[in-house]
Amino acid sequence: MSKHDIELTQHADGELADADIAKDGDSKAKIAAITQLGELVKGHLELSADAVPDRRFDAMWREINKAIEIERPIGAWSRIKSWFENHRGHVITGMVSAGAVAALALVLRGNASDETTLPVGGGAIDVQPAALRAPTVIEDLETPGGNSTVLNVGDDDGHMTVIVVTPADTVEGI
Repeated sequence: MSKHDIELTQHADGELADADIAKDGDSKAKIAAITQLGELVKGHLELSADAVPDRRFDAMWREINKAIEIERPIGAWSRIKSWFENHRGHVITGMVSAGAVAALALVLRGNASDETTLPVGGGAIDVQPAALRAPTVIEDLETPGGNSTVLNVGDDDGHMTVIVVTPADTVEGI
């Protein structure tokens, strides 16, 4: 079968809508023959389907429905089991991940049963209002590629630090 014949078959089946294919008489005859052969095959299949008694179709559908119902889980335990069978990859991944995290926590924790290794005071954080804390004073600030000026201003309202950074190539007064 040549490429041209395949295109004619596709055109006859409605898969190819190229109107230039069926220009000559030979192509038109082939398309008509392909169409007629297709109608004969379809008619034969329809007659064969009609020849089967409805009882056989009903019996086949009953068997199909029984097979579908057998696969459907019945009862709470069967549904739970079915869910785990369908999602076992996710469950196993979660369990392995949780075990790995627990093992890592135990390894990094070390031997915490010895009370003397804990710091005195238990690592508590000293929390005070900002007004009661001593102000942080910045004396100098290193700025690579630039110049910095640090101003510490203190008055009755509190303490303030102002930091001004300029590029090193800036000429002052411009």
